[in-house]
Amino acid sequence: MKAMTNAEHEIMVLRKTIEDLSHQIIQSKHQEEKALSEFSAMNNELVNLQRLLAKSNAELRAAREEAEQANQARARFLAIMTHEIRTPMNGVIGMAEMLMSSELSEEQKRSVMLIQESAELLLSMINNMLDLSKMEAGKMQLQEGVINMRLLLDHIIRLIEPKANENENTISTFIDYRVKSDLIGDGGRIRQILLNLINNANKFTRNGKIEVSVQLKENRANLQVLHIEVSDTGIGIAPDQQKRLFQPYAQAERPEQHGVEGTGLGLSICKSLVELMEGTIDLKSDEGKGSIFWFDIPLKKNTTTEAKSEQEQAKGIEERNRHASNAPVARVTDQPILIVEDNPINSQVIQLQLKKMGMSNVHLATNGQEAFDVFHQHQYVLVLMDNRMPVMDGFQATRKIRDLERMKLREPVPIIALTANTSPEDRQRCLEVGMDDILTKPVNLESLTRILHKWLPAAATTEKVLDMNVIQEIIELNEEGDPEVLRTLIDMYQNETPGKLERLQRLANERNAKSLAEAAHELKSGSLSIGVHHLSKLLSEIEQKARETNLDGIETLVQSLFPAYDQVCMELKQLVN
Repeated sequence: MKAMTNAEHEIMVLRKTIEDLSHQIIQSKHQEEKALSEFSAMNNELVNLQRLLAKSNAELRAAREEAEQANQARARFLAIMTHEIRTPMNGVIGMAEMLMSSELSEEQKRSVMLIQESAELLLSMINNMLDLSKMEAGKMQLQEGVINMRLLLDHIIRLIEPKANENENTISTFIDYRVKSDLIGDGGRIRQILLNLINNANKFTRNGKIEVSVQLKENRANLQVLHIEVSDTGIGIAPDQQKRLFQPYAQAERPEQHGVEGTGLGLSICKSLVELMEGTIDLKSDEGKGSIFWFDIPLKKNTTTEAKSEQEQAKGIEERNRHASNAPVARVTDQPILIVEDNPINSQVIQLQLKKMGMSNVHLATNGQEAFDVFHQHQYVLVLMDNRMPVMDGFQATRKIRDLERMKLREPVPIIALTANTSPEDRQRCLEVGMDDILTKPVNLESLTRILHKWLPAAATTEKVLDMNVIQEIIELNEEGDPEVLRTLIDMYQNETPGKLERLQRLANERNAKSLAEAAHELKSGSLSIGVHHLSKLLSEIEQKARETNLDGIETLVQSLFPAYDQVCMELKQLVN
């Protein structure tokens, strides 16, 4: 066999190399095609995932919008339903109150009291549901102002004491002397929390003690953190039930305690309010040994800027109430009051309440258009205007009445909104359209009397002018029942009081809160000593407002003392004669 030449050998090696390279190229091409195929499949899968994600996002957006619409619909439903529920509630509470002030047997009084208590419980449930709805919707807002914890707590205890006495409980309070008397926070919501906690303590305690303490936990440069406790010696709460107490609609099972009602919303609302104030709330309890509910809240210290802001707010309120201090006095009895209300039950109740207060000249309108039409024909001393009515609502009617007054150069008549909606937005709208004040439904004699004293100082009152028990005790000071001692005391009282009333009016005009409180306290004490009941209550209200340095509308309140004193003199004269 002929041996290969070098050239042939090189050609063979080269051919082999070319074949190997071709094979590698073919393999690489196959791998590339496989990778491209896999990439294409992955890309298709990614596109499908993107489509699914876009679809899921669209479904989530639709679900979220649907949930938001459902929440809005629920909020609207609750607002409408609570407004509608308050309408018959107004009739129930108003008529029960009228019955209570009439001649009833003891059994009838107990029945009417049961109606009142049931109605108040239902009203409390409605308010709790509204609060919960606002919190869930994130619409609950704090209304900050100056808080005096001592006065606030004193007011709460005076509200709770009658119920505490029914359960034979004693209430004691303690406030750390380092707690400032002019902190900034939402006093109304703090009052709501404390009322709820103290009421709960009273419900589950019999013949025991309830203690309320306010202690300074932290004192920082710009705020104070308060630690507030409500403790009782009641039946306590089992450990397995304590964790869920602050959840909505949760109630501890306490078989030992019968007849205690509620929705289970109170503590949940307390927790939400405390957390809204950036605080914390919790409890400690031993079954059979009592409970301690506590909460910590930070409250800002009052500064010159904040005080100025408060003054500016007060100035706005004074501007709103400017003609309240010049409200008609002599013409109350000879000029009519207009009630604008589409619900016949509500209008009848308010008409009866006004009649009981000595005002029988009352006109009725069932919608805003009727109110505007009759307003042309009469000179009203006051208008009570419902907000929600057919044909024309109260807002539109008020605007038209204010336009008419400006066009005819008539003196503005106080227009008081009648509303079941307690939201800040609704209140602000009432003031913006030209209403002067707000009377929240259900309307009772106390709230109606307060409005009339503010806007009609000469308005009659449902309060008894004289306390005949005190009068009788004075007469009995003489063993023979001779009223000579009473006559002497009455003469002294009538000689001194006119001058003291003039001084009160001067101090109110000067905005001298400290001296006003002292003068009101002095005259109140003298009035109580001879059984002057209603005038003493007015003086007590003036004293409290002055001690709180809350002098908004104080001149009007002081002005109401003069017709009240005239009524006292008239009844004392009849009594002595």
